[in-house]
Amino acid sequence: MNITLDKIHLDLKVNWKLSRNQTTFKENFIVNLEANGRKFQSEIAPNIRYGETHESILKQFEEWKKITDYTLESLNENLHHSLRFGLESVLLSHMAHQKGQTLSQFLGLSPWVKKETSFSMPIIPMGEIQEYIEKIRRFHHLKIKVNAETATDMLLEVAKYTDAKLRVDGNEAWTNFDDFMRFQEKVGHLNIEMMEQPFPSSCVDEYKKLKPISRFELLADESIEDVGDFNELSRQFHSINIKLMKTGSLIRAKEFIDQARAHNMKTMLGCMIETSIGISYGMLFSGMVDYLDLDGYLLIKDEPFRLMKEEEGFLSFNS
Repeated sequence: MNITLDKIHLDLKVNWKLSRNQTTFKENFIVNLEANGRKFQSEIAPNIRYGETHESILKQFEEWKKITDYTLESLNENLHHSLRFGLESVLLSHMAHQKGQTLSQFLGLSPWVKKETSFSMPIIPMGEIQEYIEKIRRFHHLKIKVNAETATDMLLEVAKYTDAKLRVDGNEAWTNFDDFMRFQEKVGHLNIEMMEQPFPSSCVDEYKKLKPISRFELLADESIEDVGDFNELSRQFHSINIKLMKTGSLIRAKEFIDQARAHNMKTMLGCMIETSIGISYGMLFSGMVDYLDLDGYLLIKDEPFRLMKEEEGFLSFNS
């Protein structure tokens, strides 16, 4: 058995601007496991918010290869989340193949289903909003990236051109509770489906104060990584966004879904900007979660692997 990483450059269709950074391209790693004439692939999408860089990914990978016995137990908690996911997923794929099972069967997941995904709009100039929305009218759920300064104007402008349900992604943009409450009042009449992570994850008291009076479903993103205290999370949020690159594990993602359900929380399966290789692993959970936000591969120019199919906003596997 041998595992290698290939760095891949991915140009994006738009300038991907969030409240904390922006980029016109993404560089990920494709993970290749070869054993007994078979090849299994996964993906690593580093995220700088969690201290992941291409250099640190490669350093950790080389150190892991020196000591690994290619078992799941070798994937310790000190590895970057995205690296741990990339390695675990190819190892699990290989193990499932050895058992003559699909990965979904091996993990005990519900069968995947064709399901709607949201499509994301980054922070863009006001004058470009109408044109952007015209190109994505087939999607009935839009995720709108916002910052605290322009969120109200952006959402009011978006609402002029679409009847889609809006998933507002704050990316921890607000730091003042009263400022957020004023924003909420101004947009409360819009077709907003949920509000994702308006405050930094450290603002626990603000979330506990907000949840009982929020006009919208509150969705945790940055507040849950590869560990989650669901007693605490359920006091702050109505639902959680599980990203495999952040959770670091398919096994743990399934555990999170089960724990969320036990705490009467809804679940979304989200993603980073990934190719259809990474997205295909997320799609395995489509029959177990309430929402999908798996548009990462749709933001890439000339996505190279074409493992996924999107029709009128619904995702399925390419046959």
